[in-house]
Parts: sequence; C-alpha cells; structure tokens
Amino acid sequence: MLCSACAAGTSAPSPTGTAGASRAGEPRPEPSVDPHLAARHGLVPTQIGRGPEFQPVARAPRAGCERGRVTGRFRAHVELFGRRHAIVIPAAIGIGGQTKRQYGRIVAADCRAGMRTLDPSGVVHFDREGLRLGDLFAVWGQPLGRARMLSFRGPVSVFVGGRRVTADPGDVPLRDGAQIVVESGGYVPPHPSFRFPPRTAP
Repeated sequence: MLCSACAAGTSAPSPTGTAGASRAGEPRPEPSVDPHLAARHGLVPTQIGRGPEFQPVARAPRAGCERGRVTGRFRAHVELFGRRHAIVIPAAIGIGGQTKRQYGRIVAADCRAGMRTLDPSGVVHFDREGLRLGDLFAVWGQPLGRARMLSFRGPVSVFVGGRRVTADPGDVPLRDGAQIVVESGGYVPPHPSFRFPPRTAP
C-alpha cells in the first residue's frame, strides 16, 4: 500500500513517535496516498468524457476485409485522451459482417481487417509487423496527425511505454506488447505498461 512517507523510503510515524506502532486499544491510522504519486503510477483513473466525441463509433473496413481468426498474432494497447478525459476505443474497428460475441467480446466475424479491436479495452490485434498507429486510424476511418486526433484539434502528443516520442503520431510503430498513449488538449500521466489478458487457444 502506498503512503506519502513510504514514497521516500521511510515508514509513516505513529502518534507515539514509533514507526509502525499504535497505542493499545486504538485503531491504526489509515495511511494516506500522495495524489501526485498515485497519478504518476496510474492509480487514479481518468474519467471518460461526456458526449459522442468521447465515444466514437467503430466502422467496418472499406477494403482488406478477409476471412480468418479475429484474434491476432500480435497485440498492442492504445489509450486516447482528449481535454484530459478518456476516449473509448470501441469494439469492432476493422470487423465486417456478422459477429459472434461472448460476454460482449467479439470471438468470430464474417471478415476482419489486418488490425482490429474485439472489445473496448484498447487492445489492438494485428497479424504482421511493420504496421503503424496511422494504419489503425485509417482502418477506423478517423484522422490522426500532429494537430488532430479524431474530432479533437490541437497539438497531439504520443507516449510509448510512458515516454514521449517526437515522431508524427501516425508514424509510431505498432509492436507486440506496446503500450501507446495519445493525448490532445492537455496532459494526462501516461501508463507505462499494460497487463494483457492471456491469449486464447487457436
């Protein structure tokens, strides 16, 4: 459990002045959490923004939709933030035709593009190397550049593994296991990593 004093490598003092001790019969005080430390480590969730711009819809791919497994050989996690609020990346980006779902997650479809989303977690499935973040937005039919992300206009920042990158947002590579955060309209401390769910059996 985090506390403001523990962040510096020390224990929070007790009312008696002895670390970790309390008077007999008295409840131990609850340790406090430094809000800046919590935000830096991704312990404070960012609220989803209100309005349709924060919940954009998925679109079926206009081209390159082929039959095959919907789960990909590779996976990356993408998070989007606009005006310091979370944007939902919808399920069914790059999915065409009829779909089969289990517990809200797409498990089969008539066809799928080279990259796709199966649920609104931000996990992107893809089958080959060499793809970039701009390819995902192209399949989605949404704009992405240095000054625009979806319907949000203004400077766009990208973080990979918690580190800011200076490349054009559309040129950021999609690599297996990558954690990518895209922000416009204000800074949100980016998560440096993501715990992917277990891969499903073929």
